[in-house]
Amino acid sequence: MAMVMEVKNMSFFSAEPTVDVAGKVLDEFGDVEGLKEVIEGILALEVSGVYDGLVHGMGDDSRLDSGDFDELSELIKLASENMSKFPLSIPFAPLITAKFVMVTYTFVYDLYSIRLGRDFTLNELNNIFYGSMATRILLMLDDFDSDLETPKPTTEFFKRLGKVKWQNKQVKRLYNHIHEINFMLIHNKWKGTERVSTTFLVTEEAFILLLSGCSAVICGRDKINIFDVVTANKTYLKLINTDISRLM
Repeated sequence: MAMVMEVKNMSFFSAEPTVDVAGKVLDEFGDVEGLKEVIEGILALEVSGVYDGLVHGMGDDSRLDSGDFDELSELIKLASENMSKFPLSIPFAPLITAKFVMVTYTFVYDLYSIRLGRDFTLNELNNIFYGSMATRILLMLDDFDSDLETPKPTTEFFKRLGKVKWQNKQVKRLYNHIHEINFMLIHNKWKGTERVSTTFLVTEEAFILLLSGCSAVICGRDKINIFDVVTANKTYLKLINTDISRLM
C-alpha cells in the first residue's frame, strides 16, 4: 500500500556507522529533552522484526482496488477539503498537504498486517479505513493507545495543519538529522537486500513530519518546534513497538 511522494536525492552521502551519526546529533542537540530516548529507540530498530517488515514493504491487497473502498474516510475528506492537494514539496508550497494524511493509513495498514500475520478479512480492511485508529494517531499522538475517548476531527484542525511552518532553521535541522539516522540505519542494515521498499524512507519522513505538524496544532501553535519533532518521533517509535492489532 505504497504512497507516491517526492523522492529526495540521497545519492551523495558518506556512509558511516549508524551510532556515529547518532552521536553527532546528540553532540549538537544534547540539551533537547527526550532526544536521547528517541535516538536510542531508533538504534533499537536494527533488531526489530516489525521495522524489518515495514522497510521491506508488506505489499498491496488486491481488494483495495475492487471498488469496495470508494467512499473516503472522514479524515481524508476533511484533509482534501481543507488542505492543499499539491503533490510535491517545493518552495512556497505548504509544508504539509492532504497527501500526507493518507500516509497514516499506509502505516496503520502495514503495522496491522505485520502484527496479524495473515490476510485481512474484509471487515478488518474496512476497520483500517473507517475505524478510529488513524484519527487517534493524528489527534492523540503518543496517547493513541490510551483509554481516552477518540477526539472528533474538525475542519479547523485541518485548515491549521495545512498552514504550519517550521519555527526556525534549527528545528528543521534537528528533524532532518533524526531522519539521517533512520536513513543510515536502513542503508547499513539492509543495503543490497532484495525487496527493500524504494519509497519507504520518503513515506517514513512524510509521516513523522505530519505528526510534528499535528503536535503543533494540538498545542495551539502554527509553527513546529523542537518539542513537536521529539513528540512525533516518540509517537512513531511507540507505534512500531505496540501491537496495534489489539487496538483495532
